[in-house]
Amino acid sequence: MSVLSKRGRSLSVLVALFVILTVSVPALAATDTALLERAQGAEALVLTELEQLVNIDSPADHAAGLNQIQGILSTKLKSMGAEIRTVPSPRGSYNIVATFTGTGTGKLLLMAHVDTVFKVGAAQERPFRIQGDRAYGPGVSDDKGPVLTGLYAIKLLQDSGFKDYAKITYLLNVDEEIGSPSSKELIKELAQQHDYAICLEGGRSNDGVVSFRKGISYLQIEAKGRASHAGNAPEKGVNALLELVEQIPALARLADPDKGTTVSFTVFQSGDKTNVIPDKALAKADIRVLLPEEMDRLEKEAAEVVTNKLLPESQIKLTITRGRPPFPQNAATDALIEKAQVVYQEIGKTLSVAGSGGGSDGNYTASVGTPTLDSLGFVGGGAHGVNEYMEIKSIAPRLYLLSRLLMDLGSGK
Repeated sequence: MSVLSKRGRSLSVLVALFVILTVSVPALAATDTALLERAQGAEALVLTELEQLVNIDSPADHAAGLNQIQGILSTKLKSMGAEIRTVPSPRGSYNIVATFTGTGTGKLLLMAHVDTVFKVGAAQERPFRIQGDRAYGPGVSDDKGPVLTGLYAIKLLQDSGFKDYAKITYLLNVDEEIGSPSSKELIKELAQQHDYAICLEGGRSNDGVVSFRKGISYLQIEAKGRASHAGNAPEKGVNALLELVEQIPALARLADPDKGTTVSFTVFQSGDKTNVIPDKALAKADIRVLLPEEMDRLEKEAAEVVTNKLLPESQIKLTITRGRPPFPQNAATDALIEKAQVVYQEIGKTLSVAGSGGGSDGNYTASVGTPTLDSLGFVGGGAHGVNEYMEIKSIAPRLYLLSRLLMDLGSGK
């Protein structure tokens, strides 16, 4: 074969490859410039309202603060045309279910929470402040900033004249930080009435979203023995402390790192006098599982473990309480993430993806089969700590991302 023939074949292969790549890789959608400009213009208002929310203490057991925040948000949502329903919490506050009705087909559920982990007085000790490109304060990124992500994304849709969705429901929860005991059934009920669920936890510090979350359960083991004088008659006692010291390592070994299952003992209590054999002991563990069947295994095997006692006369009580179910990685969530990544690329941004050992209300929506996307709120970090922050530069990009995503999902794209 001549040199010219070889060159000709090589050129043909390159041309064919170019055609294949051109056809198979879709062109990025153009930036919605008007929407982006509106998102950028919302930044000052977001910060003003964020300061107001952050400076109100709102732990899950502080009804006064929670009700003050819910009153502010309810007024805002009503002014935007939402139909408001309130669902009481047993601690004296209430959850808000705000519904916007459109003209399209997609039914979308947004979720955020107004409670924080911080005690009453934290807002006065560390009020909202801006330093450089970050906003600081109790709950600024978990979850008061994300609350406004949802509210202003809906506002951007309205300002754009977009109504091509059947309904957008916005749930504002008052007890997420303690496992959503008053709202988990409401969350699951609403999820089953919608096509998609978007959980507005704070965006990850690397501008990311969450693709899976572990389920949470709580283990408590109690031992009862018999008290006795540690010097005069230690042999007459039944040492509850020693019994638990024997049980704890065996229970901890039920963890399975290969399956993402952890059993972490975090609390131990026993005795208060050095000269008394303790007759009571208690330990608690945090259990995290990625696979639903792992909780079934743990419950069964833990019950078997505690039958093997060190001290025959001791009594053992084991309690395992299930919390949030696992939110495993799944095809529906992966598809939503891919859609979100494409949208973010419209403004030159890259959306990263990671899993989490922590739970959210997205665990509940995913557990009933509703396609769920988690951590779409403004980007932040340091959650639950004194230096919790939110990235101010993430306000406009995240508003654009959520608004455009609502447009696509609402219109069935």
